[in-house]
Amino acid sequence: MISIGIVDNDRFALAMLAQTVGRALVGARVVWTVESGVQALHRCLYDRMIPDVLLLDMSLTDVDGAEVCRRIRMASDRPSILCITSYALDHYRQAAIDAGAQGLIAKSSTPRELAEFIGAVADGNAIGTGFMNATVAHRSVITATQSAVVLSERERQVLDRYAANRSTVEIAQELGIKASTVFVVVGHAKTKLGATTRAEAIRIYLAAKRADSTH
Repeated sequence: MISIGIVDNDRFALAMLAQTVGRALVGARVVWTVESGVQALHRCLYDRMIPDVLLLDMSLTDVDGAEVCRRIRMASDRPSILCITSYALDHYRQAAIDAGAQGLIAKSSTPRELAEFIGAVADGNAIGTGFMNATVAHRSVITATQSAVVLSERERQVLDRYAANRSTVEIAQELGIKASTVFVVVGHAKTKLGATTRAEAIRIYLAAKRADSTH
């Protein structure tokens, strides 16, 4: 059973896409649909049940589709991400590749094509020249981010302690700084990592550490 999440800010298109996927792909189930990038990020980064495949509209209004893809792929190699667009594919192809997507398809794809594409990325493959499977894309996005982002020693100290479930007060005491300073440090780290929340910053930071330790 392939579980699928879908994000599209066009409510009508979202309903049609969910219906098409449900009918076209035997053994697949649409587990949720959302209309914003923020909702998709929450579902893919913090929910216990992450779908096998995310169908991601590239032209969202709140958070750019490529940015949603990048944040998810930076944090994890799940789910596989299949980007969709009503524009010419070349308009978003490179952005989708750089963000770590497993493929980019047209919204006008036939139900049969849609089923084939979803099945392919669910099986761990990528679709189209330049696209990588989720595992390789995860490492690639982390490497690209690491080359552009250098956290200070203090920022690393604070994130390491939050990751170890220390409270803000405990971190301040251990490092000999004020609690307000801890918040400022976290804010700087979030900005550098392109994260919107402390939890997201920690996930990105830890993923980068894991990737670095394997090199």
